[in-house]
Amino acid sequence: MFTRLTAGGFMYVVAFLASVHGFGVAARADYGGGSGTAANPYLIFTAAQLDAVGTHPGDWDKHFKLMGDIDLSGYGGTAFHRIGTPDDGPFTGTFDGNYKTISDFRCALDWTRYVGLFGFVDGEQVRISNLTFVDPSVAVEAGQYAAVLAGFVRDATISNCHVRGGSVTGESCVGALIGRKDAGMVTDCTVAATVRGASRVGGLIGHNYWGLIERCDAVCDVTGCSDSDSECWATGGLVGENQNGVTADCHARCTVKGRREAGGLMGLNATASIRRCWAEGTVSGEQDVGGLIGRNSGGEISDSYSLTSVFGVVYVGGLVGYHAPSCDCTTSEAGVIERCYAAGRVSGVSTPGGLSSTNDRSRITDSFWDIQATGCKDSAGGAARTTRQMQTLSTFLDAGWDFVAEKQNGTDDIWCPPAQGDYPRLAWQAVTGDLDGSGTVDFHDFSILARQWRGVDNGLWSRGTFVASDGIIDFDDLVALTGAWLTYGR
Repeated sequence: MFTRLTAGGFMYVVAFLASVHGFGVAARADYGGGSGTAANPYLIFTAAQLDAVGTHPGDWDKHFKLMGDIDLSGYGGTAFHRIGTPDDGPFTGTFDGNYKTISDFRCALDWTRYVGLFGFVDGEQVRISNLTFVDPSVAVEAGQYAAVLAGFVRDATISNCHVRGGSVTGESCVGALIGRKDAGMVTDCTVAATVRGASRVGGLIGHNYWGLIERCDAVCDVTGCSDSDSECWATGGLVGENQNGVTADCHARCTVKGRREAGGLMGLNATASIRRCWAEGTVSGEQDVGGLIGRNSGGEISDSYSLTSVFGVVYVGGLVGYHAPSCDCTTSEAGVIERCYAAGRVSGVSTPGGLSSTNDRSRITDSFWDIQATGCKDSAGGAARTTRQMQTLSTFLDAGWDFVAEKQNGTDDIWCPPAQGDYPRLAWQAVTGDLDGSGTVDFHDFSILARQWRGVDNGLWSRGTFVASDGIIDFDDLVALTGAWLTYGR
């Protein structure tokens, strides 16, 4: 049944429907299409559409997908609208970068917290993925939580996100990718940038609290203080301060400069687990300076190593500067180092240690330092070995290290046997077909394969880069090497 309307009533209804329809069209026009659902996300094609996301807090629980490379050079200083803020609420939706790039993201502020493309991100359902930043610049004169991707992230999953070039400057909790992360996961992310701050400064993340960091890489220049800073602490190549949680299968090759608690991978590691990680580059500081970790407070470090050159004044170590329990209280957790090694140069004014300068009520087992490479005769834990011994497989097999293909020490295949003139490397580092450990696949590897033709491959001579199911080196292995050569060869 229809109700009869007067002419005036009919015109009112038409005007109302037109108004509703108009608002719907305007909201969609801000983006490039879509309805914001998981099946039909809002589509972002242009810089203006990306900026529009930050002007619509009501859409921050929706789904977005980047549809083209974005150039933000037209949005300098304070022009770009952050997505998610403490005042307007966090971003709680999903953002699929769709393997696109955002170039020239610029942000320059005097005093602000929660700075990044995403200022504040919160929720287990949040996913931000498949996004690369090129030559960004974030500068905050004073304030916490500054980064390129997100200032503060809680419970979310960040995956396959990258920063290529550019710089980030802030005060506390400063990182190229994330300023501070609470719980959640960061996986398969990489950064190559310059990072500056005062405390909790890291190449990837400034301050990590709980959660997982996995398969991440940092190649950065990280500085944790300037000459005028009275307080300066927790500076690391990957993470500045790391509390609780797990970090696994990560690498940092950085130049790290700090004052207190400076490390090639992490400045301060507190009751957190570090597994199968390694660092190289240089680290310099005054106190608690380490090739991998500046200060380890009740954390567990296993199957990891450092080739970092370390320079400091007191508590300077090839792997860890200061190794101690979580606190001085009666219920403290002891720090643990197991199956680790250090082989970078170590220099300190006061008793530097080849593996660690100090071992305070904590444990170091089945670990080594290269007495020649580090230049240290002493260490507060670990066993001294010559370079030749450090490049000999039996040194580590006898200590119970789990290598590819051997079964005596386990079947997890954590380590690759040392190549000629090299140290053991982690199995996840191995490149298929890289038989000589050079990092590339070329004619030298083909020559090694030819010498082993029709021989038995037990996984040891090939460092785990070829472990055929039939155990015989034949045409199947040649095909694998050829494919790797085309992919990785230089």
